[in-house]
Amino acid sequence: MKKRQLIIIGSALLIVMIGFAGFKLLASMKEAPLRKGPEKTYRLVKVQAIQNETLTQRTPIQGKLIATEKVEVFSEVTGKLLSTAKPFKVGQHFEKGEAMLLMDGNESLLNLRSQRSGFISTLSQSLPDIKIDYADTYPLWRDFHAALEPEKTLPALPSLEHSKLKSFLSGRSILQQYYAIKSLEERQSKFTIAAPFSGSVSMGNVNAGTLIRAGQKIGEVIRDGAFEMEAALPLKDVALLNIGDRVTLRLPGNSQEIEGKVIRMASHVSSTDQRLSIYIGLQDGRLKEGMYLDGVIEVAQIQNAVAIGRNLISPDGYVYLVQDTVLVKRKVEIQDMFDESAMVKGLSDGDLLLDQMVEGAYEGMLVKTEQISK
Repeated sequence: MKKRQLIIIGSALLIVMIGFAGFKLLASMKEAPLRKGPEKTYRLVKVQAIQNETLTQRTPIQGKLIATEKVEVFSEVTGKLLSTAKPFKVGQHFEKGEAMLLMDGNESLLNLRSQRSGFISTLSQSLPDIKIDYADTYPLWRDFHAALEPEKTLPALPSLEHSKLKSFLSGRSILQQYYAIKSLEERQSKFTIAAPFSGSVSMGNVNAGTLIRAGQKIGEVIRDGAFEMEAALPLKDVALLNIGDRVTLRLPGNSQEIEGKVIRMASHVSSTDQRLSIYIGLQDGRLKEGMYLDGVIEVAQIQNAVAIGRNLISPDGYVYLVQDTVLVKRKVEIQDMFDESAMVKGLSDGDLLLDQMVEGAYEGMLVKTEQISK
């Protein structure tokens, strides 16, 4: 029995050994599987195809409007203010030559007419002597006398080329009276103050019946629609400007644009911020004195440049391009920055610029592109 157990055990071990040897033989005959390397991962990114062109360099400006023509209104005579169709109050519009203020000058007018009557009488008494002694000039003085009326402005004097006639007229006080009356006529015209141009009252508030005194300031009038704006710019920008350059400004509170142009430049630089003042002329009926406007001024043309987002440029002046699904760095020359854009040189037509911020981006990073149009 014991011998039989040994035979069974030995047979079992033999079978196991033969099975193990067969397994090894079969395993050695099978080809080893190929090892797979790590799978490549690609980041989907947006790119912009570069197209260089000529760009306009711009600089922001802002300033307050002031009227190009502002006149302070003073009275040169004393008189009571009369009622007119349009009161002299802030905002009132007057056309050029229209009476803005009318003062009572009746007393002065009566005196003027009295002086004219006296002059007519004096000249009448002298006409016979002129006819005898200066016959060649008599027709001129006769017609001059016929045109005289106490209610009308004196006409121009006839020619005074004859020296003896001039002495005769001076001796009769005719010339003195004539020029004294012309002086009174000039003063009489000052009882009416006419608008020097088409504009509006910017300061003033007087009512009919008010006594206006000579030398009294009554108010101010500004020309409608004609303004200028002062803006201070860095010297580097002013160096590129010329008189007549175009300026685009925006009305406050909306996107409507107004065109202006540079009309003059200051001759001195501010010592505090090293800026130079320029003055921009504007003509638009929507403008009002005191408005603050902002906009841009075109200062130069940049050849072979492209506008890209400022956020695409690294602090050391590099951008990322995509070449064969790989990110590469490219140095650019920043020409100008405005708002969120930058004008740069150093890129070639057809380059694919990474057009978005990619967290953790690095040179050699694998990407797939999604091109966008600009």
